[in-house]
Amino acid sequence: MSMGTLRFKNCINLLRKLDKEMQLQAVLILILIAEGSKSGHYETCKSLKEKVGISSASCSRNVAVLSKWNRHGILGHDLVVNWENPKKRVEKFIKLTLKGEMFMKELENTIKGGR
Repeated sequence: MSMGTLRFKNCINLLRKLDKEMQLQAVLILILIAEGSKSGHYETCKSLKEKVGISSASCSRNVAVLSKWNRHGILGHDLVVNWENPKKRVEKFIKLTLKGEMFMKELENTIKGGR
């Protein structure tokens, strides 16, 4: 097995440690939010749904799973937080929490082979 494949397996194991049933679109949304957070450009559900090719409802569900509380009032992963755009109240910005930043650093370290 190649080093790249082993690193990919380690990334999957790290994600499964967080949530054994996390869907790939939630992982992709997390990565896109992390990219935006790093650059200071915060994502919105509208921008995420266009990039991932999912519905608004699906985007909201995935963001809720990554948030502190999911839409059923069950404790979530607390990796992202969203807040209302003061200039456009129907829009919410999304960024990583401190826990989300730490998780993404661990994931990046795993990708680089530090794990």
